Amino acid sequence: MRIETNIEPPGTLNLFLSSVIVAGWMGGQIIASSISGWTLVAFGVAFSFLTLPLYSLMHECEHNIFHKNKWINDIAGTILSAFFPGPFSFLRGCHLGHHRRNRTEAEMFEIIQPGDSAWKKTGFFYFMYLGGFWLSVPVSMIPLLLWPALLKSRMIQNTVSASAMVNGVPRHFYLRIRLECVFVLVVHLALIWSLNLNPSTYLLILVAGGINWSSQQYIQHAGSPLDVIHGAHNLKASRPYQKWILNFNWHLAHHQHPQVPWNMLPKFHDPSRDRPPYLVSFLKFWKGPRRLEIRRDA
Repeated sequence: MRIETNIEPPGTLNLFLSSVIVAGWMGGQIIASSISGWTLVAFGVAFSFLTLPLYSLMHECEHNIFHKNKWINDIAGTILSAFFPGPFSFLRGCHLGHHRRNRTEAEMFEIIQPGDSAWKKTGFFYFMYLGGFWLSVPVSMIPLLLWPALLKSRMIQNTVSASAMVNGVPRHFYLRIRLECVFVLVVHLALIWSLNLNPSTYLLILVAGGINWSSQQYIQHAGSPLDVIHGAHNLKASRPYQKWILNFNWHLAHHQHPQVPWNMLPKFHDPSRDRPPYLVSFLKFWKGPRRLEIRRDA
């Protein structure tokens, strides 16, 4: 059950963390451009974990709980999203739509429903969570920037999950989104040029972060009740990792109380629900989609 809350977000802390993450992101790209081979691979894997707190802070901006000042909230969201990379208003529209359609037919990614093609659902599952989920964001910038109407094409509209995502973005947002796409491109081109970075290495680091992020984006929902609000888990994670991802593992608490800032989520734990271990849930998730008896209870 949702309750009314009036909790002020930790704005100063969020700004500090964002500054550290963006500085670390740029510093990491400089280091990556100076190494190669297996050293680069190992560094890329380690560096990819920086995408997780980056997204967590961006996620706070999407819900207007990054900072009490809306202008600061949106500016921070635009900058953080650029490093993801993607247009903030588009990502916000898609994510807020997720809260309206969570665990509905459009978002039962680990369930093979009657009439589904098992091999298509399985292929889509592994593509999305091995990086495709993240890849869809920068790739979507092309039609968003050049031809927004393409998002209304038959190919997109005939895909339930994709159409639900793009249709959740109001058409009057398109101009702002196109400007944000330009900002994203300018940021990355300016960084590559001003820091004299290796473009291929730069892209490799981006992709590594995207794969890491994609691989962990649905374990908080997989196997949860088919309920828009209660269809998530509060996962048990080690204290260091929980702090690193800014309590993103407290995902049920977030869906039940979406206006509660990340630092307060553990106080909103639902005692009626178990807390599956994070690592166990992650490993179990990779068994892929399965046919399950659909129960719409909380």
